[in-house]
Amino acid sequence: MKPLLVYLHGLNSSSQSLKAIQTTEYVKKSALDLELWIPDLPIFPSDIVQCLQNRVTPSINQRDIYIMGSSLGGFLGTWLQSWLIEQGHEQKLRLVLVNPAVVPHERFDDYLGPQKNFHTGEEWVMTEGYVEQLVQLEVNKLPAPQDTLLLVQTGDETLDYRQAVHKYQQCRAIVQEGGSHGFDDFEKMLPEIFDFLTSV
Repeated sequence: MKPLLVYLHGLNSSSQSLKAIQTTEYVKKSALDLELWIPDLPIFPSDIVQCLQNRVTPSINQRDIYIMGSSLGGFLGTWLQSWLIEQGHEQKLRLVLVNPAVVPHERFDDYLGPQKNFHTGEEWVMTEGYVEQLVQLEVNKLPAPQDTLLLVQTGDETLDYRQAVHKYQQCRAIVQEGGSHGFDDFEKMLPEIFDFLTSV
């Protein structure tokens, strides 16, 4: 089976985010022999977990699995990598994090209340229950730092990049000066990202 690449978008984003589109275009242009899955994630973390588990469980020990996560998707990707290892996945399992959220549940008190998806316009309400579900997904000890690549830009206006640098200090990291939370010029990083994902 060809490798499965799971791309996880951030809070109030979707499969139509710029980085998701750039990733899709790069895979097509480069004719990469892999299956790309960019889901429009459910809102609540418990539903996201169910969605991801349903999709990736058949791939455990059947093929290589690559994960890319942006912002909250990075937090979720860290959980997914850890969960797959717990399930006994022994084939290649690589994780790329782009300006990832490290402890989002510590910040979301400021976000409680009405929310709106940037792309779909869907409205929803962030509750304390949502935040509590995120707490359950935190990974305190990274199970495979050697298989994780961190990309951060110091100009991230939403998250403190230093939290990610500290959390993932055992991982390979690319720290770029300036930039933004959206990760400026992301498409220029895609060749290096895919070299990391697919290397032996």
